[in-house]
Amino acid sequence: MSLLREELLAGIRSHREQFEAAGDRAEELRTLPNDAVATLRALGLFWLKTPAELGGTPLPPVEFCDVIEELAYIDTSTAWAAMIGAGCNGLAGGWLPEAGARRIFGPAVPAAGPAAAGPTAGTGGRALPVLAGQLAPRGTGAATAGGYLVHGRWGFSSGIVHADWLIGAFKADGVADRAAGGGGADADGTDGTDGGAAGTGFGRMVVFAVPKAEAEVIDNWHVAGLQGTGSLDFSLDGTFVPAELTYELGSPAVRGGDLFRLGMPAFVSNEVPPLCIGLARRAIDDITELAAHTARFPGGPTVSERAVFHHELGRAEVRVRAARAVHREAMAAAFASAAAGRAPSEEQQLAITTASVYAVETCADVVSDLFKFGGGRALALSNPMQRHLRNVLAARQHVALSEENYEAAGRYLLESAKARRP
Repeated sequence: MSLLREELLAGIRSHREQFEAAGDRAEELRTLPNDAVATLRALGLFWLKTPAELGGTPLPPVEFCDVIEELAYIDTSTAWAAMIGAGCNGLAGGWLPEAGARRIFGPAVPAAGPAAAGPTAGTGGRALPVLAGQLAPRGTGAATAGGYLVHGRWGFSSGIVHADWLIGAFKADGVADRAAGGGGADADGTDGTDGGAAGTGFGRMVVFAVPKAEAEVIDNWHVAGLQGTGSLDFSLDGTFVPAELTYELGSPAVRGGDLFRLGMPAFVSNEVPPLCIGLARRAIDDITELAAHTARFPGGPTVSERAVFHHELGRAEVRVRAARAVHREAMAAAFASAAAGRAPSEEQQLAITTASVYAVETCADVVSDLFKFGGGRALALSNPMQRHLRNVLAARQHVALSEENYEAAGRYLLESAKARRP
């Protein structure tokens, strides 16, 4: 494990009290409070997927899982902000053409040392930006001289309140001008939220970046789960986006090395699963503590004395560990291919997407199963179990976690079996 990973985990743990308090405030603010954002910036957590040549300190995928899981154990809103910021910065930093990347991240900088971290690591003292947005093709882009005129409205733009730039996407089918693309690879099979997932068939898509100041931010984040993530909408009305700030989803990354050779959807598949695993681990610990002094009826045994709770708690622990293992195994195999100079195979990409769905749905089931042992007390807004339940169920709705990933994997298995028949 790298020194950077160890320093990041130590930094996160040293701010545990602040991040837990930030989670409480975020529920009311509907976005992460400014002091917590400043701490995430100071720790460098928004740039763990940004290419080093742009000033980032990219982590191997499983080490990134460690960081997000640790944050999520402390507070889900804080982890979600770091996760989305890192992913969006990585998409822009790894795939935009050189002129566009430099426009967002600044001029070339000396390579950061292996243990460098923080918002100015390797950047000569300048602050790095934060990006937010999502890649569902919710808009249109009319080709024009030098770029596109973009219209549309994009939802679920987590972290938009503290972002400097925004990313979005539109379907490029029928657009003759390919100058905006990053390589022309077909993007069939990508999902649309911070990355891709097999089987949704949006067709060829163009990803774009714009300064937040050029967009209308729509304050509509009134939801039942992930309340503190600030996932507001934004809209554009004929905004000119130069070709240098666009690329085709599905094209090879143009910088960043092994991490970016993962391609889609593997590049973003180490985000929501470790977050949900960290959340589920915290839910197990919280219900264990609650059970020690809670009885369902006056004078009755505490929940911790009941055999049924022993059974469910033991089962919950092994289910979360299994989900964690299968997801990390798939991520590690894909990264081994990338580190050897090969893009992950279709089979490896499918292994990642299905492991991601399995990990998150398992965590959602575990938290739901444990919630009932809290009784009526768990319904109180002051009780952490209700927040864990709301958050994990909301995370389960992420478009990248569609059951269509299982369908795609099943088709692949059937086609592979058919091909092997004599």
